[in-house]
Amino acid sequence: MIDLENIEKRESYQIPENYFEELPGRVMQNIHQEQRKRRNILLSAVAAVAILVVAVGIFFTYNTPEGNTDIAQTQQTVTTAPEEEVLETIATDYYSEELAMMDYYEYAY
Repeated sequence: MIDLENIEKRESYQIPENYFEELPGRVMQNIHQEQRKRRNILLSAVAAVAILVVAVGIFFTYNTPEGNTDIAQTQQTVTTAPEEEVLETIATDYYSEELAMMDYYEYAY
């Protein structure tokens, strides 16, 4: 049997030099790094929400019924205008677009 009293007594763990002096600084550095990570995540979330708000605002600004009022006014004008005037307007618009397309193809190729 082993006699425990005869075993040499020594410290099996060694502490690095200045360990306890440097410990508070290392702990504070880790805390600051974690706070920076949280701050970066928060700033990223705020930026994402801001971009989303701007995108939704732009979407609703350009998709309002105000843009459709021109169509409604044109339809009302067509239904109340004399038939000859409507046909003349349609013909003028059609031929002006045809001429524009011809010019495009003439110069494009």
